[in-house]
Amino acid sequence: MTGIVYDDETGTPEILRRVGRVRRDGPGVVVDVDAHPAVRLPGTPGWLTGEPVTDQGVETTMPNLPDLRLPPLTTRTWQVRVAFAGPRTVRIVVAPAGARVLAEDPTWLGIVTDPRPEPVEPRIEEHPDHLTVSTGRMGVRIGRFPFAVTVTDADGRTVLRTGERLRQVAGFPMAPPVLGDGEHTTLHCELGPDEEITGFGEQFGRLVKNGQQLLLRVEDALGTGTGMAYKPVPVWHSTAGYTGFLNTGATVTADVGHTRPSVLALTAADEAIDLYVCVDADPKVRLGDYTALTGRPNRPPLWAFGYWMGRCRYHSRTEMEGVARGMADHDVPCDVLHLDPDWLVVDRLNTDFIWNTDRFGDRAAFVKALDAYGCRLSVWELPYLDPASPRYAEAEAAGYLVRDTAGATARLRGTPTPDGRPRALIDFTNPRARRWWQDLHADFLDDGVAVFKTDFGEGLPDDAALADGTPPRHAHNLYPLRYNGAVSAVIAERTGRDPLVWGRSGWAGSHRYPGQWGGDAESTVAGMRATVRGGLSYALSAPGFWSHDIGGFFGPELTPALYVRWTQLGALSPLMRAHGLRPREPWAFGPRALAVSRDWIRLRYSLLPYLWQVATESAARGWPMLRPCALHDPHDPVATGLDGQFLLGEDLLVVPIFDDGDEPVRRRFHVPAGQWTDLLTGERYQGPGWHSVDVPLERMPVLVRDGAVIPRVDLPEEFRRTDDLVGLPWTLHVFGDADRDLRLAGFDGTDTTVRIRGGVAEAAGGQPVRRQVVRHG
Repeated sequence: MTGIVYDDETGTPEILRRVGRVRRDGPGVVVDVDAHPAVRLPGTPGWLTGEPVTDQGVETTMPNLPDLRLPPLTTRTWQVRVAFAGPRTVRIVVAPAGARVLAEDPTWLGIVTDPRPEPVEPRIEEHPDHLTVSTGRMGVRIGRFPFAVTVTDADGRTVLRTGERLRQVAGFPMAPPVLGDGEHTTLHCELGPDEEITGFGEQFGRLVKNGQQLLLRVEDALGTGTGMAYKPVPVWHSTAGYTGFLNTGATVTADVGHTRPSVLALTAADEAIDLYVCVDADPKVRLGDYTALTGRPNRPPLWAFGYWMGRCRYHSRTEMEGVARGMADHDVPCDVLHLDPDWLVVDRLNTDFIWNTDRFGDRAAFVKALDAYGCRLSVWELPYLDPASPRYAEAEAAGYLVRDTAGATARLRGTPTPDGRPRALIDFTNPRARRWWQDLHADFLDDGVAVFKTDFGEGLPDDAALADGTPPRHAHNLYPLRYNGAVSAVIAERTGRDPLVWGRSGWAGSHRYPGQWGGDAESTVAGMRATVRGGLSYALSAPGFWSHDIGGFFGPELTPALYVRWTQLGALSPLMRAHGLRPREPWAFGPRALAVSRDWIRLRYSLLPYLWQVATESAARGWPMLRPCALHDPHDPVATGLDGQFLLGEDLLVVPIFDDGDEPVRRRFHVPAGQWTDLLTGERYQGPGWHSVDVPLERMPVLVRDGAVIPRVDLPEEFRRTDDLVGLPWTLHVFGDADRDLRLAGFDGTDTTVRIRGGVAEAAGGQPVRRQVVRHG
């Protein structure tokens, strides 16, 4: 069985079979489709309706064909609505007539923010056996009988088709295009012989999802090796040339050739399928179209790209000031110190914004003291209230807490509580509750708190009755989207700058609220490996600004060598934070680890001009900073499966070393097409192809593409943080032949157009740029 597993409690499933009335509806069409009850054959894969078996394609001449008991042939009308959001993007809604989604605007769940980014009037053609709706850049063909859907690109090539052709030996259909029972709806798509699927959010297994079955449900995953996900996203990419997106908050099961090798089965725990398909050969174009629908992130402030340090937990102001002083004493630049829950009086799965003055004194004075060492303050929160908090009764009486469908205060689910008391959750769909929660941040922001770590958010129960009437089946997965959006908005409102949160949980649309981090990885090589895979998978579904806990959060005692290897990875990640249950300060791991880690942290600061360009591009175009190699080399058959290396922007290839020992490691990696130069050693590589190098602890391969111009800043002898680099001139490092004009976004908010000719840079205003160009290769 592919997709849904039905039982007696889910109702009788129906299969869509025959197109009836077709009518134009504004910029699209509405198609009525007859659906018939269906039965699954016992002991053999396949489905049958009450129609004549010859109409269903059954091989009646099979000598061992069993007696077939067909269900009653009754009919119910479903509707298929096809409308274009742009020349390359179509929305296909499939639902029983009268379903709520058919009457709702695409923005109704808060995932889609602009339903028609590029309005287009499609061409509609009706034929005896099918109808087509097309824009010139893509088309949708709907078969009349049997009902089927095919999506084509600008050249008429099929990129997606439903699974009506897929049968077992007796001709029984194994993957009917749409199968629904009122509680679940499955879309069956045929996988091509060489088609590979990636995406589905922050998944910690292999980047290519073929052969996997994924449950897309926001959970406190309790690590990166449990099979659960903090940030699943119902967005996927196909090497056939399309990106799919299910506009739903319902739990989705994605069976990617797991049950049936040639079937992609997508089951939403909902009465409908609301599918967007973006078509283009270039996945960057498709991501741009997807984020045009769902919004793009702002570029975080410059200081966000510096080095962050945290621990679970720092217990006092004295301890944190000691860490800030240690950064200065050890010449380790640092922009942010993070404070986990000890700032609260009631601090176990509770946030009521009551500052613990016994541990941390006056908040404004504490922020000022850290600033003297060069560090901003990050503060932890979660959206739950403990009944032991003085604010619980206030929130409950005012109706700010989530209720269940029985009218009682809903209880947190999923995350174990330390004392058994039921925690409550803030209802962010209630405007007064949202405003109350936001206002609790105000004094913190006024005192100079720079960022909030928006932890948790995965615990909304399934029987939640939210104030705005969001159907319970959608509410759970949408909760972290709304939570992070509320905190991001108040930061922007109160500070007047681009906001930044540090979120753990997420869903489709969460990329609008940078940044996110990879949750509680284990402090092992396996944990580091899973972290990279999670970041690459998330980048394809929620493009923006992602990071991870350097050193991992928990588990076996972290070796100094693994700490160094993880720091190297962190230095070339979109954002950089060390954090864990135990100390993560570089001097805690011995003199060698301190020296090597400090070099890589300083390398990151020297590369901040390049990171700033990538961040600017990502925010403007809807692309991730951390990029799977296939994002820039989609036609390289090797690139799609590369999940142990990545691109940072277009021009830096980063090859993490997954090892926890002190000795050199033999590392094999794939170099994309073209000439590349190791940033640190100057060694040259030709791609595409595999290369192996011996890598000592002090090194990690970081390769630069020929033709790249990498702006860098020469670090002063003494500096503390990113603020100290603003206004310093940049040096342009040119790799290979790169005589060209380029536009640079400056730290100060100005742009500079630079003309590179013959080893000299000519700049007109804006960011200071050294006239001398450094050439490599």
